[in-house]
Amino acid sequence: MKMKSVKKMLVPILLIALFTVFLGCDLAVGGLQMDNMTGRSMESNAAKAEAVAKGKGPTSFTATVNLYQDYESVVTRTMGNSNHYKTIEETLYSAQYGPYGGLIESDWDLLDGKNVVMSNVTNYNFDPVTGVISGSNHSVINVEDVAGNVVLTLAANGVLDGSLLGATIDMNWVAKETYGAKLQARGKVAGIFTWAVFNYETMALEYILPNGTFTLSGTYN
Repeated sequence: MKMKSVKKMLVPILLIALFTVFLGCDLAVGGLQMDNMTGRSMESNAAKAEAVAKGKGPTSFTATVNLYQDYESVVTRTMGNSNHYKTIEETLYSAQYGPYGGLIESDWDLLDGKNVVMSNVTNYNFDPVTGVISGSNHSVINVEDVAGNVVLTLAANGVLDGSLLGATIDMNWVAKETYGAKLQARGKVAGIFTWAVFNYETMALEYILPNGTFTLSGTYN
């Protein structure tokens, strides 16, 4: 009788012990899972914060500037066809000259309030009767501070299409030299350049100081 009574008492005790062990294991495993999830979340947030702090993402910007052509800087060659030319030297400026030119207006501090000196090589076709012009344009764009120091140099390539009354110029550019400012930048240049206006009294083209307003857009980081 005593042996049977002892056995009956041992069964519930063993069951309680096993249940406690299993429960402890589940809690331990659940705790590890929660710890891992929390750890990963914290690591992810820290990485995001570090990326923002370092400014790894590119910043978009726009800039506008009016440029005019220096007549004396232009050197043009005839390329074997009366309507095919190549301008091997040409310089455009933004330094104020009467109603032309002006400082850059931009939401990028590096460009805002600066001047531009732009050197062009243009391979184009030009019809002297209609004034139609089209071709390719390759430019080196120097951005200068008010003291004349170059703060950024861009290399741009693209096309021009239109007439002397207004030709659209579209180019892609990349930062060629940043002069100590460790950054990467790229984007587009777009604008309309004009060499003449139409005089309705004489019914003929009237040449003006060639000029155009350009928009420089892109990203830097």
